[in-house]
Amino acid sequence: MSASTQVHSERGQRKTEPRKPSGTLTALVVHLLRLQTRGVLIWGFVFGIYCAALTATFTTFAADAEQMDQMIEAYPQGMLDAFGISSLGTIEAFLDSQIFYLAPLVLSFFTILAAASAIAGAEERGSIDVLLGNPLPRWQLIVSNFVATAISFLVILAIAGLMTWGTGIIMDVDLTLSTAAVAFLNIWPTCLFFGAVALVCSAAFHRRALAIAIPGFLLFTMFVMNVTGNVSEDLEYLQPFSILYHYGQVAIDGMDWVNFASIISLVLVLVGIAVVIFQRRDIYT
Repeated sequence: MSASTQVHSERGQRKTEPRKPSGTLTALVVHLLRLQTRGVLIWGFVFGIYCAALTATFTTFAADAEQMDQMIEAYPQGMLDAFGISSLGTIEAFLDSQIFYLAPLVLSFFTILAAASAIAGAEERGSIDVLLGNPLPRWQLIVSNFVATAISFLVILAIAGLMTWGTGIIMDVDLTLSTAAVAFLNIWPTCLFFGAVALVCSAAFHRRALAIAIPGFLLFTMFVMNVTGNVSEDLEYLQPFSILYHYGQVAIDGMDWVNFASIISLVLVLVGIAVVIFQRRDIYT
């Protein structure tokens, strides 16, 4: 064999050599992150503006914290218990009651919508056959969508957290970077849980509407379970079954890393279930 023939042969072998799974997975994640960039910026800045505005208004409340606490005492105890309000005299308690308590109820829909589009959405658009037409293992579609959603959502929280902390500096509010960081980070696993439920539904069903409705209903149900458990001692036994009960009040009490790790572990289990389901079902093209 001549030298030129050998060179061409080696080039041909390199061209036909399959890409490593890790390289394909990384390429998928990067591609999905690019597609989600616009949504990430919109969610991040809108939520960040809301948080920054509330942080700026704290100076009004802080001017007469004692009067605010007296006003809170006049509220029905059931309402205070339902929303976990004990005081508005500190920035941590104020942000917890005004932002962090309800944040998962709103932000979970970013992860739900992103995960619902992973499989069921692609089927409805008729684009999933293009993806599966490549030498691509099915599990990589699930994992890449989850990783991209997790990274995108973390960026949203980082944008909002920095805007909140920056506003605190401008308004001379005693909000430390570490407090803001852990409080926003604590939202991450809880919202990913509902995104993972949506991913399971997206892998199991052929309709994006179902992949949105089921985790959305679960989110609302768990919120009601947690609130009613706060109000009624007879219903407290329901609270441990709600992921929002384990969400806690990090801005006030600090991060519970055991709960954080437990929720992340549950999320990974759900992603594994989504992989198994998707491996075994037929695809509509």
